[in-house]
Amino acid sequence: MADSSKKKSIWIAGIALLFTLTFCLGFVFFYAREKEKAEAGTRPASGKPLPPAELVDAENQLLPDSALRKGRVVLVFVTADCDACLRESQFLRPLVGKRDDVPFYGVISFGDPNEALRDAKDKFPFKVFYDKNLALAGELGIKRVPIKLYLEDGVIKKSWGGATIEESKQAEFVSWLENL
Repeated sequence: MADSSKKKSIWIAGIALLFTLTFCLGFVFFYAREKEKAEAGTRPASGKPLPPAELVDAENQLLPDSALRKGRVVLVFVTADCDACLRESQFLRPLVGKRDDVPFYGVISFGDPNEALRDAKDKFPFKVFYDKNLALAGELGIKRVPIKLYLEDGVIKKSWGGATIEESKQAEFVSWLENL
């Protein structure tokens, strides 16, 4: 009888182990898949024209539409209280202004405009504008920052999501900017 009880215990433990392993593998698979889908969804697709935007600075001056629709531009979506945005700022600091033909503009889409722009003062190496009425971020589906967009004549050509912290990604971005 003890032998039968031992076999039953081993059988139950095996089923429990199999169930746990299946659950863990399923969780890892679906979590990775959902994370990938979510990250892809936070970056606007290349080839799309930039939607209409009303970007204002701390003095409530509107950035001219032509600044975004003529030539090459890098928009960097940030917030002043975002650690990843501040790391991205440190990475971009030596690159901003390296090319006279590629201006960088910061865009803040969340929070009170006056407070957000005041808090952003001196934290970023580029001029920062507030996205009035969340028009630009809303149309592009941007819900997380930082995100960089490269535009040519008002069309999104390339996008990057998250802070560029890995050395290989930093080198890749620097090389891209130099060879643009």
